Amino acid sequence: MRGALEQIHKALRDVGVGCITYVPGYPITDLAQSLGAEIAVNEKVAFECALGASATGIRSLVIVKQLGMNILADPLVISATHTTGAGIVVLVGDDLGPRGSQIEMDSRFYGPLTELPVLDPAAPGLYRAVTEAFRVSEEYFIPVILRVTSDVLEDASTEAVIREGVPASLQQTPRRFDRSIWDLTAKGRRQRHLAKVLPALSEVSEASVRVELRGDRGVIAAGSVIPMAERVCEETGSSLLAPLYSYPLPWKTIERFLEMHRLVLVAEGPGTFIESHLKDVRGRLTGHLPYGRVKANDLRTALSLIHISDLRGSIEMETAASRPARRSICEGCPFLPLYKALSRIDVPIAGDAGCTILSLRMGAVDMVYGLGSSIGVASGFREKGIAIVGDYALAHTGIQGLINAIWSRKNVLVGVIWNRVAAMTGFQEVFDLEHVLKALMPEMRIVDMPAPEQEIEQILKDELRSHGVSLVLFRGRCTDRST
Repeated sequence: MRGALEQIHKALRDVGVGCITYVPGYPITDLAQSLGAEIAVNEKVAFECALGASATGIRSLVIVKQLGMNILADPLVISATHTTGAGIVVLVGDDLGPRGSQIEMDSRFYGPLTELPVLDPAAPGLYRAVTEAFRVSEEYFIPVILRVTSDVLEDASTEAVIREGVPASLQQTPRRFDRSIWDLTAKGRRQRHLAKVLPALSEVSEASVRVELRGDRGVIAAGSVIPMAERVCEETGSSLLAPLYSYPLPWKTIERFLEMHRLVLVAEGPGTFIESHLKDVRGRLTGHLPYGRVKANDLRTALSLIHISDLRGSIEMETAASRPARRSICEGCPFLPLYKALSRIDVPIAGDAGCTILSLRMGAVDMVYGLGSSIGVASGFREKGIAIVGDYALAHTGIQGLINAIWSRKNVLVGVIWNRVAAMTGFQEVFDLEHVLKALMPEMRIVDMPAPEQEIEQILKDELRSHGVSLVLFRGRCTDRST
């Protein structure tokens, strides 16, 4: 087991976490499966299950990819002032690059949005971060966000796990939800959060920051950048400030650090969460560091040029052609005839996250906005078009789009790729909604795949000529587990 994953495993075992839920996706799938986590239909449901466990005294962990934060945001925001019971932590994996996501996202911004603490540890500090997250969650009756990047999760360092012991409060019987919170109104619960919880969290943040003073140049480093910043700062005689909390930030310590140093570089990833809050510092916004992954040589170069106030220049946009060979539709894919047929249909086609993204270069789909989005998107087309959705995406959030299309009498053709596995994220078994679809659309058509391209093309054209919602189930089975 990789070093980072080992620390998480040991911390969860020592804390006594009894409920672990997840939704697969890069970069968190390996961690979730190694923990035996229970798969959920989507991130909102995963978090809601954890809330129920927490309320009844079970310490809980929710593991999601970066985009999953958008799905669970509603109950997460509410939970801040609603309060919880036993410790509950949301571990979110940010995809640097991005490698396996449609966008690069910085989940730290969910801290100020939800007014919940966000821990941003480096790999060597994962054990401490996990135990700290559960301690704070249970002490203040709030969920805690533990944000890690793909670099942190993939750290295979054999460095010994830092074990400072489990906090005494976590050695007690986990708390349950306290109904006395309802003695306060919604406004009163918000006042309580602002007056008591956030100030206490600020003190916790100040107590957890690490500062190493060396010279008149300083580096504020966060998350996965911390270990390389430690080495570069030692090489160059630069000071280092490494906060464990990204929200709330340790503002008092940061202000003192800025006053003590002539020039300061902010090294974080993937965005500018800390840098954007500060004046007269160097970082991505000044062109000293690149966006995305930060390497040790990037830090060395930035420090050598830190006396220059602005290094911004033109950016060479990465193109699909210039990027190294990427995944494509597997040879022998039973749904390949469908993608080929779609490429010859002259109507707008909304695709969905999953294998359908791989068909973009074939011209099979025109747009892909997110997991489960295609039916809703296609329902807005000027004339009848096509929505292609995988069975997992349908269960995730797509089913609402189908219900809306039927109820609102939309004009759309829905093609469901039914392979019963989440082929892009590790072949997890998918929820079987075939009976639900038959109940919603008794007249739906079923096509066993592979089928001749011409036959599929004719079916699509026939359904496009009819008015209203059409549903075609393309039923097949992936055979290449290498996907």
